Amino acid sequence: MSDRNFFVQIFGGLWRVWSVLCQIVIYLAVTFIVVVLLVAVFGTHKPGVPSSSALVVDMHGNLVEQFSGDPVQRALAKLLGQRVPQQTRLRDVVTAIEHAKDDNRIKALVLETDDLSGGGLLGGAALSDLRDIGRAIRDFRATGKPVFALNDSYNQGQYYLASMANTVFIHPQGQVFLHGYGIYQPYFKDALDKLGVTVNIFRVGKYKSAVEPFMLNGMSPDAREDWGAVVDTLWTLYQQDVTKARALKADALGNYITGLDDNLAKVGGSGAELALQSGLVDKIASEDQMAAAVEKVVGESRHSFRQIGYRDYLQAVDGDDVLPGGDNTVGVVVAAGDILTGVQPPGAIGGDSTSQLIRKARYDDGIKALVLRVDSPGGSAFASDLILRQIELTKEAGKPVVVSMGSVAASGGYWISMAGDKIYANQATLTGSIGIFGLFPTFDKTLAKVGIHSDGVGTTPLSDAFNVMRPMSPELQKAFQLSVDNGYQQFITNVAHNRDMSVAAVNNIAQGRVWSGEQAKKIGLVDTFGNLQDAIAEAAKLAKLGPHYSVRYIERPLSFTDRLLISIANNNNSHLTGTLLPSSNLNALPWMDQLQQLSDVLKVFSDPRGVYAYCFCNIQ
Repeated sequence: MSDRNFFVQIFGGLWRVWSVLCQIVIYLAVTFIVVVLLVAVFGTHKPGVPSSSALVVDMHGNLVEQFSGDPVQRALAKLLGQRVPQQTRLRDVVTAIEHAKDDNRIKALVLETDDLSGGGLLGGAALSDLRDIGRAIRDFRATGKPVFALNDSYNQGQYYLASMANTVFIHPQGQVFLHGYGIYQPYFKDALDKLGVTVNIFRVGKYKSAVEPFMLNGMSPDAREDWGAVVDTLWTLYQQDVTKARALKADALGNYITGLDDNLAKVGGSGAELALQSGLVDKIASEDQMAAAVEKVVGESRHSFRQIGYRDYLQAVDGDDVLPGGDNTVGVVVAAGDILTGVQPPGAIGGDSTSQLIRKARYDDGIKALVLRVDSPGGSAFASDLILRQIELTKEAGKPVVVSMGSVAASGGYWISMAGDKIYANQATLTGSIGIFGLFPTFDKTLAKVGIHSDGVGTTPLSDAFNVMRPMSPELQKAFQLSVDNGYQQFITNVAHNRDMSVAAVNNIAQGRVWSGEQAKKIGLVDTFGNLQDAIAEAAKLAKLGPHYSVRYIERPLSFTDRLLISIANNNNSHLTGTLLPSSNLNALPWMDQLQQLSDVLKVFSDPRGVYAYCFCNIQ
């Protein structure tokens, strides 16, 4: 054998060994990665609940019925370091507190609401959502376990929750800022006249004020009467709940607000001292002093009081109290956000996507009853009617349907609610607004101001219909109004049918007027007061399920890849409820948020007929 052949064989053998080793290493690496990913997605590890600990409910951002946006897109945004809106899901907070009250390991409840910015769809603090949490806190207190509110300062929504605690702390530099409720919005008539924009408006209902900003320079007397009654009711409920919880005089909060300047002057401008003297808080303390007070009850751990966050607690107790219901299941479909046509992500209601979820519940033999949780100011009349039809078909299939109203179920939100076998609402829910409107702007006068004119020929009088550069013809205006009239007639006729009322009686309480839940019960638009848990129990009762049943939320199924991505994002050392952005990222700028909000509002106007059942009920 030649030397050359010998070395070729040696190096050839070594190369084959090296190739095999590389393949083994690659195989092991891929296997390891797959195993890690599978554990991330399907791992069964649960956080432990320390004995003698405090449940910490630290709420961030807005209180919502469901996290907004596509969950996969949220996960991608988080992984890329982009801004994810901070949100706290209402049912998570309520469920954690309700479970903890009977958990012997949980000895106290701690409320931390410094980062809670608002609730529901209305901005500010949605009183109905706060009242649901407040009820859970009171039930927790009734067991004899203490509740602590640990905040530096309190806005109105934060203070409502804090007032339910046994002990309310405030930082020496803090304050309690209460302001009552109001509704304010811009009006555009003069600006539109100056710009030459003609807004063709079609509506039914003298209280249907959604189009007033395009018609007037201020609130009409009818709208002022309507909204005045609503905000008065909400403020009365707020005061009643807080003064009862704090054992204050009925007029305590009113006096606190009205005399704020004079009262602050008496205490040298100290908001914390004024809150203490007014009975709104119990103790002025630094953060370490607050923590020390809780530590006396539950003990010390890691230089603070022994604790578990409510999100970890929910994971720890997941499945602990699942009732052995088998196929006896109550399905829950959440309909939260504006009602739009087509398929929409969570945080919005799609005429097609929400209908599909209801249809899925109807054809699932294991689901014996359905609860529709509604938190919506409405939107497309067409999409609303698609969803209503699915509710009717579910009832025809022999499955009871119970509606649970959140902070608002008005206009289109009431449209999709009215067919429920029973309708639950909070006294502070905004509902009604049974009315229809349409609008179409034209810019022919605006363009004429700069010398631009539109002209041409067409085969019919409607050839230029919905051309924004040309005025709306009288024929089209009349046809549009007739369509709106027809939509309103369908609306009140459906309400009359489903609520066992005469059309005339419905018309009398409709006209686009907004009602609080307390008022709505008196006039027959809702059946009873209660939260989501009450509605679920009622659905089980109507389906004759007995005491043993399970609850399942009907949501869009996620693929393996979706679950994998979300799991990786969730394990990225922060929750999907919020992530900070570098200041250089344009998405973090306030004006970007405002543009996004404007974009979200404009998305509402997508009805194929241009007819809307929508309530601009932005109470603050």
